[in-house]
Parts: sequence; C-alpha cells; structure tokens
Amino acid sequence: MHKATFLEGTIRFTIAPDGPILIKAGESGGADPTLPDMEFVRSQNHIYLPGPSLKGVVRAQCERICRSLDGPTRYDLARQRRGDKEFIPPLADNPLVERKRYRPYTRGGDEMRFSSGIYFEELRNGNAAGDTALIYRRSSFVSQIFGHTSLAGRVRFADAYPTGEVQVEERNGVAIDRIYGSVAVGPFNYETVVKGAFETRIDFKNLTLAQLGLLGLALRDLAEGRVGIGFGKSRGLGRVTIIFDELRIFYPTCELVNGALCLLDGREVAPAGKLAGLGALCADVRYQGYALPPREVDLADLPAGSAYQPDEIMGVSLTATGNEQVRAVWKACMPAWRWEVGL
Repeated sequence: MHKATFLEGTIRFTIAPDGPILIKAGESGGADPTLPDMEFVRSQNHIYLPGPSLKGVVRAQCERICRSLDGPTRYDLARQRRGDKEFIPPLADNPLVERKRYRPYTRGGDEMRFSSGIYFEELRNGNAAGDTALIYRRSSFVSQIFGHTSLAGRVRFADAYPTGEVQVEERNGVAIDRIYGSVAVGPFNYETVVKGAFETRIDFKNLTLAQLGLLGLALRDLAEGRVGIGFGKSRGLGRVTIIFDELRIFYPTCELVNGALCLLDGREVAPAGKLAGLGALCADVRYQGYALPPREVDLADLPAGSAYQPDEIMGVSLTATGNEQVRAVWKACMPAWRWEVGL
C-alpha cells in the first residue's frame, strides 16, 4: 500500500502573528553588539517560519489530543474490531519512553510506555519487521500519519515565507531565579515578529478520514491560539492566527462513472455526494492486514458547494476554497474520527 498512491492532497494556508512570535536562529548575536542576543531565523536574509518547526507543533498537538481521548474503552473497542489476540498500540507514542520498556496500553489504564520506533527496532531481526502491513497496523495512530524510524510519514510541511512586509520588534527580558526571585540571567534582548503574513502548505497522501480529521483538529487549535509556536510561549509569545486558503484532494487512480467515484478497475468507491478516505479506496482483501477503517466508516457527506471534478489527464479531484469550505471538510471528517477513538 505504501508504494502506491491512492489519495493525495494539499492544504494551503496563511499564518499571521497574533502578538509577538520568535523562532530562534541556531546562532544569534555573536560578537556584533548591534545584533540582538536572540535573532529570528532567516533564509537569504529573509525571515521565514521553518517547516520542521510547524510540523513539530502540529504533531505535538495531535499527540495531546490522542492522549486526552485514549484509554481502556478505546482499547477494548479496538481489540473487538481486530481480534482478542491482536496487539493494540496506543493512539500516541510516549516520547520519553526508555528503550526496552515499551508495552501496549492495558485495560487498567497504567502509564503508557510504548514507542513505535523502539518497538520495531526490537523486531528488526525478525521477519515481522519486514511486513509493511504489520508495521503500519502496530504503529500508534499519530505515527501512522507522521512516521517513525521504521515507517515513513505521509505529511510534508513546507517552510512559510512572507507575502509582504514583515514588522520586527526588539524586546528585552530577564530570567528570574525561582528560589530567590532575583535576576538569574540577563538582561538580554530578542527579536520578534509582530505583523506580517506567511504562506505555506502541507502535502499529504494515503490518509483515512480520521487521520485527516485529527490533522484538522490540531490546525484548528493552532489557528485559535490554543497552541503557540516558537520561543517564549509561557511568556506570551507564539500565538498565531491561520486562514485556510485551499484544500485539494486528488484521487489519481479514480474516475467519475455515472456520477460516482470509481477505481479504474470499475469498483465503485463512493457515490457522488460522499468524501472518500483511504479505507474506502482500499476495501478489498489485499489490504486487510493494514487494519484500515471499514468502507462505510471512511465515507462522509461532501460539504455543500463541493463536488468531484475529473482531471484534465487522469484522476479525480475535490477542491475546497476559502476558510469556511476548508473547515467544512474538517467537520465532515469528525464522524470517522469519533469512530476511531470510540466516541
């Protein structure tokens, strides 16, 4: 499944600071006294927001959401769906787990000590480590999206570059000793961006509707200021707003037949008014080992005003334009997300 592309898409959006933000450069200040102690990261002398920084924030928020909803109830439902003897990973890995101390989530709700990367490193010498279906099935839900050391991620974050003028402001600060209440470090100065707009994109492929919905939840939280980016989030820095410009989903192996979305071999994937995820596209027996959601779960009603369009050469696309339409697609994915977490 991972060597083929059944679904791919792009989310385009614009990020604007809602107050000061700072993503620090690796080396700042130096011997030049005119430069601030902490400089904003730059590329060819232009301020930008690095893609890895955005990806780290979004992945961390996806993990927080999953840990908040994971528990024995979800574990029991997953066990019923896959079989009593099947290994059930948690929704999110524990990034602080120590090597060789992993274990699956238990019915009693003990502390999770599971890391997808470490788990498959331990299996690397066995035949199971080469089974791509098993690797995908036994990886945590978040790692199925973002990847780990044995599984490539299926989302790519681009750098965010300014679309116009960026307003920079220099601020001063100190570090307070938590015991004595006096100045521990400082004063120091740092460079922040307070105004501007940065355009970027996220490319994805082979996602289920639940995975697409989780990505939307994390981006929503970032857009509404629940999550910050960069340095000094506890000091009030890092809040941004997001305007979604476009969400395009492309089905390269599909065509429109009598108003229905069909694979090139003739199998109907979805009626004309349904949004299809990876589970609906891979519903035949060849992909049962991946434990994808059932076809009926991985279908959702298309938002009003959205419709499939045939590509000029081959394939079918769905485009949501503007902030409201893109958010409507996120909303359409929520039933599949609720099914995934057992709500």
